[in-house]
Amino acid sequence: MIKSVEVQYRGIFQKNLGKFIGGDIVQIATRMGQIAFSNGRYSDSPERNGVPCKYFAFVTPDLTEEELEAECGAALDIAGVNVSLVLDDSMVKGVEPWAWHGVRAINEKLVSKGCLIVVSRRSKDDLFKFIPKKEYDYRLALLEGDQSFAGMWVNKDDLTRERCLGAIAAVDPDIIAIDAVEEHIMETTKEKYRAEAAREAYEATLRNTSVVSAGEGAEWNHEIPELPKWQQLDGTVVIAAVKRGFKIGPKGQNRNDMFKRGTTKTERPVVRFDLCIKCTLCWMDCPDECFDPTDDGLYDITYEYCVGCHKCADVCPVPECIVMASELNFENDDSPWEHHKRDPEGYIKWAEEKKGTHRIVYNHVTGTGFERPKGTLVPPQDSGRRIVSREVRTS
Repeated sequence: MIKSVEVQYRGIFQKNLGKFIGGDIVQIATRMGQIAFSNGRYSDSPERNGVPCKYFAFVTPDLTEEELEAECGAALDIAGVNVSLVLDDSMVKGVEPWAWHGVRAINEKLVSKGCLIVVSRRSKDDLFKFIPKKEYDYRLALLEGDQSFAGMWVNKDDLTRERCLGAIAAVDPDIIAIDAVEEHIMETTKEKYRAEAAREAYEATLRNTSVVSAGEGAEWNHEIPELPKWQQLDGTVVIAAVKRGFKIGPKGQNRNDMFKRGTTKTERPVVRFDLCIKCTLCWMDCPDECFDPTDDGLYDITYEYCVGCHKCADVCPVPECIVMASELNFENDDSPWEHHKRDPEGYIKWAEEKKGTHRIVYNHVTGTGFERPKGTLVPPQDSGRRIVSREVRTS
């Protein structure tokens, strides 16, 4: 028997966190007398900022190390997982690793009776707007917490690692048991509060795990591209060039249709067009060229290419004009400028609802996480009057 865990994380930002959790599973399972190994899917998914990536851990009570590695070690992709741990809840909208094959469902690999663990402060109903239905029952566990972002060579030590181990033990003790988790943490760190964090997460996960019935969830509308079989290749490879061109308006700039990066973002920008002073900074500074000039001097956003880097919000000189909001607040990638032109008052109401008053600001020092300052709701502005200040305080 082989049981498997996939750790779904965001490239670079959570690399070490995913690697550590996979390695911990191996050490804890070994402590329990089992055979285990962990690996990361990297060769087909070079990591970039925010790109969905995976680490795997495989555990068996009755195979040898050679048999386990022969069975699982060489697989490019795995057929199914017993536990899928999601470290950033915005990935429930779908994941597409770098150069991988189409946008995939977050629960695609989960087997019957398996468990999807999501680190989130959202409710089950919020997440099920995006998690697609399956043909069989499985379980959903919610582990309360925020995205633990750091960097390639930096780990944000906020106890997410220990808490995730406790959650895995709660949903499948055959993989790792909570007593073994605590013993491992105490032996390797000598810090009791870390073991206590794992135990608390274990007990909380037991309370926050529910059965997802067959057919429960959202419809999945992403089409999986069908690549040609090797028998269909005639010995030549033709790579079409990116079509060149430019026009004013939504999606007017030329872009590579095969290089959309919508699944890499945790937040997206919301623009209050009535506050915009047309300074052009968002358009010029966006590293992914997501902003499209319009005929009224404003700039639309093509969200399919946005990676949520915060650059536009950082450079915008007008308070509350561009604000980053959680990706889970949005159910489509429709043009915000077209919404604004069609219904200016309705758009302002929509934008303020999406923005709310909670702000997410990343610190300049890598690995120190982010701050949550308090923003303000801004009423509609007259064309001749612009907001020039705002009250911001740390919540």
